[in-house]
Amino acid sequence: MDKDSLRKQAEEILQNGKGKAAAILEDGGKMDQLLQQVEDKLETVPGAGSYLAEVPRMIALLKDHMQKDYTEAPTKSLIMIVAALLYLINPRDIIPDRYLGVGLLDDAAVIAACIALTKSDLDTYDAWRDKKETV
Repeated sequence: MDKDSLRKQAEEILQNGKGKAAAILEDGGKMDQLLQQVEDKLETVPGAGSYLAEVPRMIALLKDHMQKDYTEAPTKSLIMIVAALLYLINPRDIIPDRYLGVGLLDDAAVIAACIALTKSDLDTYDAWRDKKETV
C-alpha cells in the first residue's frame, strides 16, 4: 500500500468515524473511558513514532475541553480528534497492531491525517497552554 493510498484511506476512516465521535464528545463518561483506553494503549507501544507521539497533546486538549478550561477548539476539530483516537484503540483496524512494526502504520497514518486537518487548532491550544503555564 503506497503512502497516498494509505493517507486517503486514513482520511476516509476519520470521516466515517465522525458520527460515533460526535456522540462520545457529548458524553463525559464515554469520553473519559476513551481517553483512558488511548493512554493505556500508548503505554504498550515502544517507539510509537513521531505521529503517535502527538496523541498525548490531543488527549490534553480533550481533557481541558471536557473540564471547560479550554473552549476555543471548534467542534469539527474535536470530533476529528475523537475519531482518530477511536481508530487508535480499535483492535480491528486496517493493519492489526499485533503485527509488530507495521501494525502501527495505519494508526500513525490516521493520527497524521487528523493532525493535518486540525493543525491550526492544535497550535492555538499549545499557545493557550503555554500562556496558562506562564501566568
